[in-house]
Amino acid sequence: MSLPIVKVSNLDKYFGRLHVLKNIDLEVSERQVVCLIGRSGSGKSTLLRCVNFLEDPSHGVIEVDGVKVEVEKKGKERRQLIHDVRLKTGMVFQEFNLFPHMTVLENVIEGPVTVKNMDRKHAIELAELNLDSVGMLFKKDEYPMRLSGGQKQRVAIARALTMEPRVMLFDEPTSALDPELIGEVLNVMKKVANEGMTMIVVTHEMGFAREVADRVIVMSDGELIEDATPEELFSKPKDPRTKALIDRYRSGEQ
Repeated sequence: MSLPIVKVSNLDKYFGRLHVLKNIDLEVSERQVVCLIGRSGSGKSTLLRCVNFLEDPSHGVIEVDGVKVEVEKKGKERRQLIHDVRLKTGMVFQEFNLFPHMTVLENVIEGPVTVKNMDRKHAIELAELNLDSVGMLFKKDEYPMRLSGGQKQRVAIARALTMEPRVMLFDEPTSALDPELIGEVLNVMKKVANEGMTMIVVTHEMGFAREVADRVIVMSDGELIEDATPEELFSKPKDPRTKALIDRYRSGEQ
């Protein structure tokens, strides 16, 4: 296994007195696809949001592509390191978070131009390449209100890719979609994975986890309770909580 591109060490997160992440250790190698599964409230989304400091961790160390942030250190240097981590991570949310007053193309180039100071011409070329990759170039001059949920999410993926991240973070990217639109987004995510992007995906889509993930990690009550290949996890889960989760999924399939 190659050196980890994401390394989380001794991570804790409190919301007030509620201990939502408990001494998390996690390593993700370059080009790996890791799916985080678990019941609602188990801490999956909080963990993902701590990786790029959308949530401020309470304790621990987070390292992304060589940028290391010791959570309890404060000051200007820490703020710069967090900024550097965010430049290396693309985030796709449950809700699409597109600017309604901007066209698809304007939405996609906004980050590269304003955050990375990318030349506008280069940003447009990169945006059009990524929009084409997710099948949305033909909508580049439309406004978000004229798009379906699946189309909005594909634009959101193109927007994240145009920031040229080293790691893509997906926070339940299909949970806000109508069932008939889920497949188109999952297919784009499979394509991104097949092109070698490192991905950490919080998902309830067990079929996607089985088909695309290199590793599936199960969370329960703020802890990582199982970490295995999809084949191992779905055929021979070791923890009874994992077995109960998989059994619920299988009963829902029938």
